Amino acid sequence: MKKRLVIVLAVVLAFSLALGACNSSPAPAPAPEPSGEAPAPAPAPENTGETYDFLINVTLGEPVSPNWKRIFEEIETRSNGQIVTTNNIYWGGSLIPIPEIPKGLGTGAATFSNIPTPNYTDILPLSCRIVQIPFIGLQDPVDSAEIWMQICDEFQEVRDELASFGIIALGATTLGIYGMHFIDKNELFLPEDLNGRKMVPYNNAMLPCFNKYGASSKYTPPGQIWEELNGGIVDGVVNNWAFQGWFGLTELFNQHVDFGEWGMFQEFNILGINADFYNGLPADLQKLIMDVFRNEKGYAAMWDDTAAMVVDERTKAAAKGDIMNTLTPDQLAVWKAEIEPVYREVLDEINAQRGDQVATAVYNRAIELIQQKYGA
Repeated sequence: MKKRLVIVLAVVLAFSLALGACNSSPAPAPAPEPSGEAPAPAPAPENTGETYDFLINVTLGEPVSPNWKRIFEEIETRSNGQIVTTNNIYWGGSLIPIPEIPKGLGTGAATFSNIPTPNYTDILPLSCRIVQIPFIGLQDPVDSAEIWMQICDEFQEVRDELASFGIIALGATTLGIYGMHFIDKNELFLPEDLNGRKMVPYNNAMLPCFNKYGASSKYTPPGQIWEELNGGIVDGVVNNWAFQGWFGLTELFNQHVDFGEWGMFQEFNILGINADFYNGLPADLQKLIMDVFRNEKGYAAMWDDTAAMVVDERTKAAAKGDIMNTLTPDQLAVWKAEIEPVYREVLDEINAQRGDQVATAVYNRAIELIQQKYGA
C-alpha cells in the first residue's frame, strides 16, 4: 500500500512559531573525518510494501545539479523503491520559495530542502549567522561543511533551534566563496574605495564597514538583482561566482575582487528534512538517508556542482576583459581589521536575543575547530 505523510498546514504561521514538537530528534551521526574512507553501504532495507513520498525542494535548477539528482535516485534505488523520489524533485525552489523554506519544510509542504542560510540569520542565528561572519578563517568548502556539522553535533541548542521549526539537519554544504563584483571599472582594493558606491551586501556583518566608508547599501531579492544592476540602481554586490551564473549576472559585471583564496566568507546550506517524516520512517530507512547524505559524504555533491560553475563563470569574465583583482595579504589585513570588531556585536546581539551566552560558545568552538584543521 502507499503511505503518505499527511500534515495539515495552518493558514497563518509566523516564523517565530515553534513548529512541530521535535525534541525526539535523533542524535546526529558523528561528523566524518575528512581523511577517512567512507563506510561501506549498509545492506538494502527489506521491502515491506510500504512507500514514502520524498518531496524534494531544491533551490538550484536541474541543469546545474546532476550530483543532487544522482543522490536522490540512489536513495530510491537503495531503499528498494520504498522512498519514492521519481517525479518528486522540485528544482529551482518551485515547491517552496526561498523566504518560506523553514516554515514550509517544517510543516511538511516538502520533506527535504536545502536551506540557504544567508536568508534566515534573524530566525536561525546559531545555525545560519555565526559561521558566515566574514574572515572567520574557514578555507576548504568541504572541510567547512564538516566543521558546521560538528558544531551541530556538539551543541543541542543548534539542533533545538532547527527543531523549533520542525527540521532535522542531515548535514551541511557550502555553496560558494564570496567576494565583491562591480558594474564599474573604478578599481577597489581597500575599504575607502567603497566611497559612493551603492552596494548589495548579502551579509549584514559588512554594513558597519559600508556605512563608515560612505557606501550606501540595500537588500535586493536575488530575483531582482539583474534588473537593478542593469539599470544602475546598484553598483556592486557581495556574492559568489555561482550566484552570478544562476542569475545571469556575469555579463553585467566589469570588475571582480577576490578576498584571497578563500574569499570573505562561505555561504552554507543546511540539508534539512521534515522531522515528522524522518521520525516516521522505519529505522533502516532513517539510516539509509543519514548514510547517503552524511556518512557517505553526499553533502559534498552540491559543492562539486558549484565548483564547476565557478570555473565557468570566471572563465567567461576573464574572456570578456573584466578586471580580475585578488587582494594582497596586506590589503586583506586592512579589511579584516575593519570587520573583526563586528564579531562581538554579532555575538552580543544573538546572546541578547536568546538570553544566554550560547552564541559566544558556538563561535569559540568554531574557531577552535578551524585552528585544529588549519593551524593558528
